[in-house]
Amino acid sequence: MIVTQSHKRRSFVGCLNAGTDLVAAIRSLCVDNTIFCGFLQATGYLKDPKLRWFDADLRNYRETQPYSGTLQVASLSCNISLVDRQTSIMCHVSGSLVTHGAAPIPISGELVSGQIVAIEFALETIDDIRLYRARDERTGLDGWLHLEFAQSGNPIVRERPPEAQLVVIPQSQPTARPATEVVHEVREGDFLNHPTLGRCVVISADLDDRLTIRLESGRSVELHTGLIDIAPPHTAANGERTFAVSIRRRR
Repeated sequence: MIVTQSHKRRSFVGCLNAGTDLVAAIRSLCVDNTIFCGFLQATGYLKDPKLRWFDADLRNYRETQPYSGTLQVASLSCNISLVDRQTSIMCHVSGSLVTHGAAPIPISGELVSGQIVAIEFALETIDDIRLYRARDERTGLDGWLHLEFAQSGNPIVRERPPEAQLVVIPQSQPTARPATEVVHEVREGDFLNHPTLGRCVVISADLDDRLTIRLESGRSVELHTGLIDIAPPHTAANGERTFAVSIRRRR
């Protein structure tokens, strides 16, 4: 069991762009707004959804089932956490599937993908906690097995198997990386070409795992380098360096 209390939250409401994949759109929303943990509720419509179901007896997922038609989403619940250092989006949906010339049929399951027709959402973030997914050998699911407080100096609480006690481990200082290991070469004043944020300037690169950038709109955004790939820079004649950025995909 993992139980703790959150004291730092943000709330978002909005609608997602039509024609994009729902899970990818939520992931971009998280990256753009530095969201590592949260819960999203939504209603609306999806086209050609793909669902899957977990079989507890087999301890595995059944084969993903694609559907053709429009899914009227009566309820969509998503939780946002991390796998290693990558954003994990877990969505469960229920609603009615409408196909041409047929009566609507009720369906529900874990949403793998679906093209947005119209989705309106409310999102509540949990900003002082990180929840990490990992395979739970007791169930076969990727469950929340690791909790970490975002504020420096707080303990990391790890869930232990039932035969062991829950242990609170004091957070140690990060281990220094070997001098030969380079996480990225981005420096303050460099530019990034981001696939969704466009061209932006780096205003802070103090941490190995985060970059603070300023968008053309003037808004500042924090990027987690564990969620992106950064290509080698292109250097202009005036010495200006520009790095191409791509969103890292889970394999």
